[in-house]
Amino acid sequence: MSDRETEVLALLGEHLSHAEIAARLFISVRTVESHVAALRRKLNVGTHRELVRLAAGYPAAGTGLAASRRLPAPLTSFLGRDGERAALAAALGTSRLVSAVGPGGIGKTRLALAVAADVADRFGGTWYADLVPVTDPALLAAAVLAALGADESSSRPAQDALAAAVGERRALLVLDNCEHLVNAVAVLTERLLSECPNLAVLVTSRIRLVVPHETVYPVPGLSVPPPGGEGGDAAVLFAARAVAAGAPLPRARRCPRQRLTRPKWQERPRAASPGSAGRWAECRWRSSSPRPGCRHWAWTASRRAWVIN
Repeated sequence: MSDRETEVLALLGEHLSHAEIAARLFISVRTVESHVAALRRKLNVGTHRELVRLAAGYPAAGTGLAASRRLPAPLTSFLGRDGERAALAAALGTSRLVSAVGPGGIGKTRLALAVAADVADRFGGTWYADLVPVTDPALLAAAVLAALGADESSSRPAQDALAAAVGERRALLVLDNCEHLVNAVAVLTERLLSECPNLAVLVTSRIRLVVPHETVYPVPGLSVPPPGGEGGDAAVLFAARAVAAGAPLPRARRCPRQRLTRPKWQERPRAASPGSAGRWAECRWRSSSPRPGCRHWAWTASRRAWVIN
């Protein structure tokens, strides 16, 4: 069953009519009837009364949007950033509007999804809306409404339908990539937080929303090992992605740092031709601790260079 069919089944279990279900989910009565017909076919139920009786005791039926988890499934594993995840989770415990701010490509989206999954037990519903495709601020509320799995009603504004869909549910809404819609996002979040007392919003953006009730968390880059040390999230992530791409890293083998001395130019006489003057020279770099087979040793091997006078 789809998410919408699950919601219709749950409301049938509450003995609501088709018109009442349509008003609750902001869809048409004809759409409700099509979902009911699909449910009767999928559940192999003969009559509408049997479907209602089954819905009343159906264990998987939720109560509309609050029973849904709408976070996109990650395609790769999330590594590191333990401190950042703990800090963002703590911020969501004290503030209802948290903005994860940082430059593009630093990992705001993956961090926000990981934190939303970490704190999902605190909320009855968790929804994710990617705002990259939204270019018109007037369509922001409709895009978020679609992310919640609700249909836009033609008889009421999208913001009103969105606030009614969330209601008093304890939910977390993740708004991703808001930098091109900061003004519209600021207005929408203020409206939702005012009318939905149990709603929390996690925003990712390159710039902050600049509203008084906003808690800003600057997302840092991946940690790197200290000079001469090992570890760091950046190194761990690089190694994991390299192995996943089919290029396993060799076992750690410390190679002594090569010290390059001043090159010695050993000139070799060459007959000069008219109109040109030149010489062949062989450049050798001396290594403080040579080791055949080492990359530094291969780089410091003898090579010839053409020198123009």
